[in-house]
Amino acid sequence: MSYHHLFIDFKKVYDPVKSEGLCIILIEFIFSMKLVRLIIMCLTETYSKVRVGKYLSEIFLIRNGIK
Repeated sequence: MSYHHLFIDFKKVYDPVKSEGLCIILIEFIFSMKLVRLIIMCLTETYSKVRVGKYLSEIFLIRNGIK
């Protein structure tokens, strides 16, 4: 019988993405500028609301973490 262990560093999963570095990498891999702009926009200009029951919060900017 064999046993396997898997360790996942969940803290690293939620590390913020540095949009400047990501932009440079995407451009180096010859992604279109339109796609690069869309990705950066999704990472930097994300807003949300929270619903609790029938109540909806005001809109707020998501500043970091997984979006």
